[in-house]
Amino acid sequence: MNEDDESERPGPDADAVRSKPVEDNSLGRLLTLSDGIFAIAMTLLALGLAVPELGQHPTDATLRHALARNADSYWSYLLTFAVTAGYWGRHRRLMRSVVQIHPSLVRDTMFLLVLVAAMPFPASLLGRYGSEPIALALYGAFNALATLTLIVMSSDVRRLQLSDRELSADADYAHRRMSWLSLVVFLLCIPAGYVLGHRGPYVLLLLAIPARLVWARNAAGHLRSRALDR
Repeated sequence: MNEDDESERPGPDADAVRSKPVEDNSLGRLLTLSDGIFAIAMTLLALGLAVPELGQHPTDATLRHALARNADSYWSYLLTFAVTAGYWGRHRRLMRSVVQIHPSLVRDTMFLLVLVAAMPFPASLLGRYGSEPIALALYGAFNALATLTLIVMSSDVRRLQLSDRELSADADYAHRRMSWLSLVVFLLCIPAGYVLGHRGPYVLLLLAIPARLVWARNAAGHLRSRALDR
């Protein structure tokens, strides 16, 4: 064998480099995209907070009355911001343990982001026309789909074994129960406007129940942990 052949043959270092798999950052990019869309959607919610137009010399009483007339927009903003932040929190807790990408995970995440990106639309409808049944029905439908998507995503992570660890039984049960109870509340919103009329949006106050239950369960778990540590 001549020297030219030996010089053209790749050495062991080149073979190792060639056979080494390229690191895939698809999971990191998916998380970055998710956080970005959540941040933009939550920021756009504030665009529905319009300042009243009262002319050149409004009085204090006139301004207070105008702000009171826009109260529905303000509470719709606060409610939707809290609901969307809850989606982000549940998504973060779920994805924190995921170590590999899968087409089902990408599909679930994209569908969730479609709903989150459009969340300012039903929020504005509820703030401006909350007494109309269709506004509350659309708000409930949007959020029911978002909640159901998170439930499916959590199921896919467990089914496909995409996580490197299992959630504790208490934490997993608590968050799954909160998701299902929230789903029930949002589904109730769809007929509530037609059945209860202008009182329909009060059904959304039921969202405090699953949040309170999870908080109480977490607090009890912390107390038990502290008692065992002593």
